[in-house]
Amino acid sequence: MKIFNYFIFLCLFAIGTLNSQSKIQYEISFKNAVHHEAAITVHFDDVKSDTLAVRMSRTSPGRYAIHEFAKNVYGFKAVDENGKELIVNRPNPYQWDITGHNGTVKIYYTLFANHGDGTYSQVDETHAHLNIPATFIFSPQHENIPIHIKFHPREDLNWKIATQLKHLSAYEYYAPDLAYFMDSPVEISDHKVKSFKMKSPMARTMILILFYTRLLIMKDLMTILKT
Repeated sequence: MKIFNYFIFLCLFAIGTLNSQSKIQYEISFKNAVHHEAAITVHFDDVKSDTLAVRMSRTSPGRYAIHEFAKNVYGFKAVDENGKELIVNRPNPYQWDITGHNGTVKIYYTLFANHGDGTYSQVDETHAHLNIPATFIFSPQHENIPIHIKFHPREDLNWKIATQLKHLSAYEYYAPDLAYFMDSPVEISDHKVKSFKMKSPMARTMILILFYTRLLIMKDLMTILKT
């Protein structure tokens, strides 16, 4: 009995430690989707350095050409835990250096998203397709810290969330670190979900190859249509 009680204590201690672990919290909403805008907040706590450097990525998984995702970010503001506005400097077009905080920084910005090619993001009243590097700022200083994200889908449009991010509850999801987060695109729309089981590993591999080939054909077709 004592061994069992000790085991329960260790489990509760581990859960408590996990819940109290430092994390980065994102939120995103789409009230102005008709104008291709997403409203985003990012909450950093337990910031150790005097300057919190955040940036927009310039590359995307699978597409390693340079992209200036920061050009679609505006209305950037940073505050501390009391709502006091912090000092923000721009050392280059894709980075924001934030000073004057006491360990907590909350960032607000608006993203314009109207180029749904798989590399950039797209938001309108039919869906929100989010390529993470093109959507969310990040801090290179915090690349190994877990990330929590809360989506606010348009319930009036019956939007649902599809992503490989780990589901926590309701509209909240989780990534163990920045690398996993960056490689987890999100589709939010009034979509249907269908599933089936494949017994053969080779069959699963062939389906993935066919799916990727179809994506390449669609990309080439879009290029032809634009020329």
